[in-house]
Amino acid sequence: MKTLTTHPLSNVVDPLDLNKSWNKNGLKIENANEFKMKGILSKKLIEIEKLAWNAGSEDLLASEEKIQKRVEVFPEGVSIATLKKGREIVPVGSQFCFLFDWDGDLNKLTSWDHLTNHGNIDVVHNVAGNTGFLVGVGVVPEFRNQRSTHNLRFIGEYKASELLIAFTLDSLFDKGVKQVIANARIPFYHLMPGWGTPMCVDEYCKLREANGKLFDPVLRFHERMGAKVIKPVAYSMDDPESLNGGAWVLYERRFEGY
Repeated sequence: MKTLTTHPLSNVVDPLDLNKSWNKNGLKIENANEFKMKGILSKKLIEIEKLAWNAGSEDLLASEEKIQKRVEVFPEGVSIATLKKGREIVPVGSQFCFLFDWDGDLNKLTSWDHLTNHGNIDVVHNVAGNTGFLVGVGVVPEFRNQRSTHNLRFIGEYKASELLIAFTLDSLFDKGVKQVIANARIPFYHLMPGWGTPMCVDEYCKLREANGKLFDPVLRFHERMGAKVIKPVAYSMDDPESLNGGAWVLYERRFEGY
């Protein structure tokens, strides 16, 4: 697939090509180190978190303290999507990640709660880790289904969630990680008829539609971005929509568009 010219180890398009794919009304994706208005970064991230994850679960909605520590401990792992409207910087979405060591043993992939210490990245982040861990991509509801131009290396319009994942994957693989994992929510799991007993999470995570795409929207999203489901788990975190379940997904390469 054709991509725009990039600088070495950069996931942002060459400035000479900006006028071909992105305008200042499009989404801007950057990490905490690149965000110029440092004084409002945490405020914008907190605003996104509250709008994107207002679901009545402490695991889904990170506290202000957790977000501030994520920025302090691993700013390269904090990505933010914004739109500029006049002089206003409008927060659209965010993605957090950290590094840890993983040898590929699926038995060590337990719950999101356990491996993230309930979202406390400052406790589990390992600067020398060989694996990237995507903690969660959150998008403000009014922007979730919108496609936009952007400042990344892909031609065409994409959703904010796709761009945030793509940007984070580039950042992590640029750091030399071997792989990237995430514990995906399965928000349609609670909709499954049980006929007396609930459908097991393993069976649910294999469900596909007639077109061959995975049934669950979050699993389908990760597969579209290049990941594969490697381990469903009956307990991931406190998440009523997912009946507290989830699925570990694995990225072994960058996103190259679709």
